[in-house]
Amino acid sequence: MKIFDVHTHVFPDKIASAALAHLQQKSYGIPVYTDGTGASLLQQASAAGYSGWLNCPVVTNPRQMRSVNDWAAEWNVWPHLSLGGIHPDAEDADRELYRIQELGLLGVKFHPEYQEFQPLEKRMERIWSICEKLSLPVLIHAGQDIGFQGNVHSHPADFAELSRRHPALVIICAHLGGWREWDEVERCLVGQRVFLDTSFAQMYMQDQMQFKRIILNHGSEKILYGTDSPWRNLHDGVAEIVALGLSPAEQENIFWRNAARIFPFPQQ
Repeated sequence: MKIFDVHTHVFPDKIASAALAHLQQKSYGIPVYTDGTGASLLQQASAAGYSGWLNCPVVTNPRQMRSVNDWAAEWNVWPHLSLGGIHPDAEDADRELYRIQELGLLGVKFHPEYQEFQPLEKRMERIWSICEKLSLPVLIHAGQDIGFQGNVHSHPADFAELSRRHPALVIICAHLGGWREWDEVERCLVGQRVFLDTSFAQMYMQDQMQFKRIILNHGSEKILYGTDSPWRNLHDGVAEIVALGLSPAEQENIFWRNAARIFPFPQQ
């Protein structure tokens, strides 16, 4: 069975240790399962039988945007592919979206908490429109974030409305549509024209049947497998999907086929 992980994080070797230490402190010491480097992820993903995986860089500072994408482009070689990233506050954000396409990156990662934006605010409309025009899929952190307290910048209802405003935009909502907002996911987002990734979700759900219910009601053809590595054991991520008792076709959709439809994989 082919497995592609659409939601992983790696860092340049020279900053990986410091970056993980900072993020662990911010997130109350949640365990990590790689050392944050590409080599560590390659070793563990290969051992777990993964066919490929997608790096999701978060641009936390507008000044770092170009350098993040330059590094992501160097990383973007099968089996370790990469999205690009932009920061909504960067003056050249529009131009950088075109450069992301030119660099061959597979889409764009957004994080409303780290980047302090709301999906439906006016300044984001042009960004979404350009992504839609360029056929750049967007993978967006959805819902709460373990490292942030207080106001939440994005909710499941926002993504339902975003999909209505931009019907040709490929939207991937991380964390099964909204971390710790899964009741609202069921009310507002299930059945809408968005993809949901499975990352960092099941182990935080109080209702364990909700995980399977969302997947079945939304449809396996709109679910993408993701782990949020290094914050998830790669073997455990696969096991939690297999344990749902889905059909072979449904598992294939989640683990491979849907990602292969969205992203331009090398010939496999």
